[in-house]
Amino acid sequence: MLKFIKFYALEIYTVISMLALVFAGIVGDLSVIQKFVLVYIFLFVLHEWEEMKYPGGFADLIAKMIGIDLDEKLKRQSRIPTSILLLTFTLTPLIFHQYPITILPLAFLGLFEGLVHIFAIRLFKCPHFYSPGLVTAEMQAIVSIVLFVYLIRNNLVTGFDFAIGLVCMVACFVVMQKTITQMVGIKYSDLPKMLKKQLAKK
Repeated sequence: MLKFIKFYALEIYTVISMLALVFAGIVGDLSVIQKFVLVYIFLFVLHEWEEMKYPGGFADLIAKMIGIDLDEKLKRQSRIPTSILLLTFTLTPLIFHQYPITILPLAFLGLFEGLVHIFAIRLFKCPHFYSPGLVTAEMQAIVSIVLFVYLIRNNLVTGFDFAIGLVCMVACFVVMQKTITQMVGIKYSDLPKMLKKQLAKK
């Protein structure tokens, strides 16, 4: 069972997310916050597939940048912590939508993804203005900006809420990254050194 989960982590994440969309559609009478969450769920599923499969290659770019080799098994396993993060960030505000603060980590993640994939074009020296996952990442960023405007105009969150949401996103993202680096056999604290070493070769 564990081998199945490791190999099909992306597919399992996709099925769970699609079931959440179907269930929400059946229940109906959704709040604005829940509708935003459903958009995120759909976009993050597309984003994961764009990064990893169609066209894919984002994991390979990162591996090449820090100087390690990733086989298909490790790439598939790496989707486990990513899927856990995304499901936590999406299902929490979907269920507890009456507390707008719960959607802020998701909104910040969407904005962060948009910035990261633009930066990745230059960092990875991509031949075209594209890095795997760019299209859906920018769509996530746009949704996040619209959501921020909605939350601010309707006084649904405070500045303190934004701070908490940002800290939560960063903390959870770091934990996810640390978990992935441990899976591939390197220390998270060694990443900056490895990156610097590879950049020095170029």
